[in-house]
Amino acid sequence: MRKSRIVLICMALALILALLIPLVGCGGGGTGTTSTPTGTSTGATTTPTKTPTPTKTPTATKTPTATKTPTATSTPTATSTSTSGNTLSDVFGGGKNLGDVQCDMVMTSPQSPQPTTQKVDYKNFGVANQMKLRMEMSQEGTTTIYLVDYSAQTMYMWLQDQNIAYKMDMSQAPSNPTANGDQIHPTHEGTATIDGHPCDIWQWTSQDTTEKMWIWTAKSFPVKMESTTSGVTSTIEYQNIVFGPLSDSLFVLPAGVTVTTFPSYSP
Repeated sequence: MRKSRIVLICMALALILALLIPLVGCGGGGTGTTSTPTGTSTGATTTPTKTPTPTKTPTATKTPTATKTPTATSTPTATSTSTSGNTLSDVFGGGKNLGDVQCDMVMTSPQSPQPTTQKVDYKNFGVANQMKLRMEMSQEGTTTIYLVDYSAQTMYMWLQDQNIAYKMDMSQAPSNPTANGDQIHPTHEGTATIDGHPCDIWQWTSQDTTEKMWIWTAKSFPVKMESTTSGVTSTIEYQNIVFGPLSDSLFVLPAGVTVTTFPSYSP
């Protein structure tokens, strides 16, 4: 029984990290890259003769991101598209708050060839430090509800029938799967209408995984997502999308539920 619950936790994490994809471009990746140069500079100040450090000043000539401007050459490919944004962050509205969203999430993968459907509710969709998520899924006749608070960085797996919940600290989880969303320049693959919603199709490759998304143009909201790694493709589709205020109580664990704390998430 405990093993099956851990399996559920792992499934939930995979789903939730997938749902984080729209929150790209938080800027966390940039600070990480600036910290590494400071590490190398401290290495340069160690007792090896200080003359080398002037010799390393030429490497400072490499530091000018002129070398990185070639990556800006990828920008023209993005600017050749029909939209105004040229980064992944721009594609998703640059952190614009879309308000509350309710929809059905249909998943298909090689591990689960039969589509599985979960009911998903978002609070403050698009703003990473304000967003909340509620996801309901049924397995073997039992309904499990996941409650995620991205501000508090916590997740509850609530077994409603048993009146128990498992809490996990998400502070060590990646804030988004594509940490440098403001540096990724996706390719515009065209347009399509999905479930009545006019969409722009975007595609990019990151860490050997190719992502393809159909983004509802008017809302900057993903309607369909495909993720392909080593030739294996998984698909997520959002259906029956409704925008409008949702009760705060949907995203809170009720009083009287017995809570057990799991170890923190570790990547």
